[in-house]
Amino acid sequence: MLQIGESAASLSSPLDHLIACHKRIEQRLATLERAGMEFPTRPEEANEAIRSAIQFMETNGARHTEDEEESLFPRLLPALSVEERSFVAALEAQHQNAERVFDELKQAATALPGSAGDYVILATELRTIYREHIEAEEELLIPLARRVLSEEQTHAIGEEMSARRAERSC
Repeated sequence: MLQIGESAASLSSPLDHLIACHKRIEQRLATLERAGMEFPTRPEEANEAIRSAIQFMETNGARHTEDEEESLFPRLLPALSVEERSFVAALEAQHQNAERVFDELKQAATALPGSAGDYVILATELRTIYREHIEAEEELLIPLARRVLSEEQTHAIGEEMSARRAERSC
């Protein structure tokens, strides 16, 4: 969703596109959390919001992680210091942790309304994981990538991202 005053990030600027996708991910995570809280009073609307947000995370959110792990990280690693490589490894571990919590959240969603309390706890946990992860990527990873990657490498990342999005855009 484009906000008034924001420019659209295109795949020709893949690092900007990753940042824009972070915002869309954050919106879906907020929806997952809010829908869980509203489930007792508005179950049909909450279920639809949950379904839609989960679908986004399973498609566009998953492609975003692939963009980082399959296109960005491999190009960065050869040029990084040991400390910077450890930072990237920590980001990959956060991806795995987020995926584990997301799987638990999907399971809790299938058991609503019975698991409403667990669902909200998991939605909040997932949002917290992503908030910290996105902050680290935007404050450290993206500036590092802008400094280290060549124009050709950045272009190749964009091409790979485009191939992942042949059907949909993130």
